[in-house]
Amino acid sequence: MFALAALSGGALVAYCGVASGQIPPPISEDVVSEIVVTGSRIPIPNDVAISPVTEINSALIERTGVTRIEDLLNSLPQVAADQGSTVSNNADGTAAVNLRGFGSGRTLVLVNGRRLGPGDPQGGSQSDLNEIPVELINSIEILTGGASSVYGADAVAGVVNFKLIDHFEGFKVTANYGFYNHTNDNPQGVNDAIIGANFALAPTHVDAGFTKDVSLLAGLDTPDGKGNGMFYATYRNIAAVLQSQYSYSACALASGYLTGQNANGGKFQCIGSGTSYPGLFQTVDPETGFGGPTQTIGPHGSLIPFQSADTYNFGPTNYFQRPDERYTGGALLHYTFNEHATAYSEIQYMKDRTVAQIAPSGAFFGNGIDTVNCNDPQLSPSMISNWCGGSTAGNATLFIGRRNIEGGPRIDDIEHTSLRVVIGTRGAIDDAWQYDASGQYSNVHRLEALYNDVSIRKVTNALSVVNYNSATGMVGGAGSVPTCTSALPASFSGMYPNAGSDLSCVPWNIFQTGGVNAKALSYIAASLSDRGEVSQQILSTNFTGDLGKYGARIPTATEGVKVNLGAEWREVKSAFNPDLEFQSGDLEAENGPVLPVSGAIIAREVFAEAHVPIVSDQPLAKSLNFDSGYRFSNYGAGFNTNTYKFGLEWSPARDFRMRSSWSRAVRAPNVAERFGSQSVTADGATDPCAGATPAFSPAQCARTGVTAAQYGRIAPSLTENYNGLIGGNPQLQSETATTVSFGIGWNPSSLKGFRVQTDYYDIRIDGVIQQIGADAILQQCLANDLFCNLVHRDTYGSLWLTPQGYTVDILTNEGELEQRGIDVDLGYDFAVGRYGDVMLSSVGTYMISDVTEPIQGIASTSYDCAGYYGAICGQPRSKWRQTSRLTWEAPWRKLEVALAWRYFGPVRLDSTSSNPNLALSATINGGISNTDARLSSRSYVDLSAALQLTKVITLRAGINNLLDKDPPVIGGDEGPANGNTYPQIYDSLGRYIFGTVIARF
Repeated sequence: MFALAALSGGALVAYCGVASGQIPPPISEDVVSEIVVTGSRIPIPNDVAISPVTEINSALIERTGVTRIEDLLNSLPQVAADQGSTVSNNADGTAAVNLRGFGSGRTLVLVNGRRLGPGDPQGGSQSDLNEIPVELINSIEILTGGASSVYGADAVAGVVNFKLIDHFEGFKVTANYGFYNHTNDNPQGVNDAIIGANFALAPTHVDAGFTKDVSLLAGLDTPDGKGNGMFYATYRNIAAVLQSQYSYSACALASGYLTGQNANGGKFQCIGSGTSYPGLFQTVDPETGFGGPTQTIGPHGSLIPFQSADTYNFGPTNYFQRPDERYTGGALLHYTFNEHATAYSEIQYMKDRTVAQIAPSGAFFGNGIDTVNCNDPQLSPSMISNWCGGSTAGNATLFIGRRNIEGGPRIDDIEHTSLRVVIGTRGAIDDAWQYDASGQYSNVHRLEALYNDVSIRKVTNALSVVNYNSATGMVGGAGSVPTCTSALPASFSGMYPNAGSDLSCVPWNIFQTGGVNAKALSYIAASLSDRGEVSQQILSTNFTGDLGKYGARIPTATEGVKVNLGAEWREVKSAFNPDLEFQSGDLEAENGPVLPVSGAIIAREVFAEAHVPIVSDQPLAKSLNFDSGYRFSNYGAGFNTNTYKFGLEWSPARDFRMRSSWSRAVRAPNVAERFGSQSVTADGATDPCAGATPAFSPAQCARTGVTAAQYGRIAPSLTENYNGLIGGNPQLQSETATTVSFGIGWNPSSLKGFRVQTDYYDIRIDGVIQQIGADAILQQCLANDLFCNLVHRDTYGSLWLTPQGYTVDILTNEGELEQRGIDVDLGYDFAVGRYGDVMLSSVGTYMISDVTEPIQGIASTSYDCAGYYGAICGQPRSKWRQTSRLTWEAPWRKLEVALAWRYFGPVRLDSTSSNPNLALSATINGGISNTDARLSSRSYVDLSAALQLTKVITLRAGINNLLDKDPPVIGGDEGPANGNTYPQIYDSLGRYIFGTVIARF
């Protein structure tokens, strides 16, 4: 399928641009080359292809200096941020591409026109871009919009096709070195917030994230010239970056408000976690769950009121960029026996290890009620007085938030090992028909180990302590020592019900300064692991025929009808196996059990495609072509799908070209979505009915399960994390997408080298497989009396204090997504005489609308996130994004200088919208934050240069984010981010300085 006829003279765009969206300069009047363009299996002339495809070639990749391909893709206007190197909390260790912001699971990744398998057994169907070495890429083609009729399920938002180097002779070594350089100033007053909280400031200057990357390519032709073998090996090592190294991430920031219940002077303030050191303690009524005053430990063990200054700064320990080490190796082989048979093979291996790090675990405030014996000898007189009424009899029931700073930060060590093998043959059957038959096997192993978490059960045991004398067998008295009640002989079970249940228990003395010892740390510590495997097997055959050889040609056309027919069998199997510690849910930081999941999805498919020239070389019709495609898919899950496409291309004259297309695509639920375990974990960021003055009335809050007695007495989460029941759903059906596009291109013959292409797109997805969102569910319940049955409060009325309080937010086929926009591509290549050549290009996207309708068919639930970000809209959705490049190629030693400008338009906080479904979050937060109301536009300038020193050695150096532009900074009220910004979108680590040495032999 991916055998491409050579396109001489550079008819494919040499730089980032719409590869099939313009009329390329003529190679010669009597040469018309045919290629397979992403979006079709039929080889046709590039200037009549209907699919709007953006191409990035290897020269552009080299200019950027990237060693992670997701960094380059995320800079493109069509791509939204997803899993990547700057995700630490909830990282899965992969790198993903997310077209149009519809989610990486709706973007199909291809390698040489064939599916790249799923990258993680727990992460769904999305592929891991780490499996593709940058040095092996010849070009990347990006088709946005449905392409399921050609490639099958998952190509809903579009396709990213990595075309690898398939022929190489000689020896090539590439060595890259790079690092981030940044000067910390005081963006948006963050240093004032850090000083006000008495937290540590970031250093004035930082060099971080050092990257080393080495690759080796070796290739040779067979002696008869009929075959070629290319072999490669790469190594990459990327150092960690801590949030403490940057001023805007040195503490977690609270949003600034000028007015309302959260008024704080309108400036950022550092906010920490109540799970702190030396701790947060609150007496609690075990019958009602209502708490007393919050306290912490002062001098000499005295209890003093807990203040905001006592919270724990959990930000600095987090990784801003995860460390990563990757090895890859493989071979691409092909040999032509004759015109009827060319055998080919692709073998790719990867081993990638990355580590995520976040703040230490601990006894998290609200993970349950802890019981402390009033005769615990570790308690101070102040504690006995405040908690036990001055008596050593009985027990005290407390909410305890104690950060385990002695145990160190939590470490998540993730390793992926992958193998992908393709074997196939292609060739001509006769002068009209060609075939391509292949088999593919891919496999990914995952191994994950988590360290320094804390066991809930053991913390409970270690806090229930009395004085015990093992020699006398008596509680109290001379010679007794602090002992866990669970370590007492079972004969004490009448007095202490847990006696004899855990003889290894060691008291966790958090009531005295320096009271925690190594044995206690070892006892409460919990390390856990999981293993997983996901495999993909594909058998595929397709036939391409030129029916014009049989006379099947419309009389007004010079070319005949071309068709492609084929069948495919595909199986994806996945198994995820957490250890017993994971499954128990006995972990302070996991907030619920992590359960095994396994399953398989089998697809049996047949497909057909046709390219029909209608008119050629006629007045007002230089060309008029019609495309169509169809695919039938039968899934072992018990349902069938039909996908199809129609397209029309019209060139009234040589300089102009118009096209339109309509396609229907599907995405079948993957293994993780259908069979994934359900568990309670952090999901939402707000509870509008919590706090002393809830944002809604008693009647409205009653819809969410708040009783009259609980109203105004529900404690809000200090960390702004609320529980949700999330996971898979075996009842899921496929989602359906329709894509409509119209485009016009102009390549004036009077201005050689100039091109402009504009495309309008409209992508709508029905029956969306997604979570509604815990915050959205609560807002819809409060405002519209919808989804209220999904809210489950615990006995305290809380959605975070215990695992019994949560919002059901599992995957469903609920809702609709629709995005409309315009893609613009400009380019102008021209010579400057003896000074060489200049190339200008610019690619931009204007997002007209980005609508979500949580309940499909009920317009009152919809909202438009184009130009917004926040708790509901999520990451910034700039209306206008643009990437422009200027390259000068000089004739001296292949000198090349390249300048790039990346632009992200401004966005507003979603609560500033006039749409009531978005504006509702302003009511929840008590107003609109002035610090977060608007994120201004960001422009980044990149500069690079290359020079050929000798025939063998080429040097390249560059700086991305040349001006060290700071990212926009946000507070914690506005939804999930990392380091108080969006590092997967904005350049958050400063300027990136890189150097590359290339040796070719």
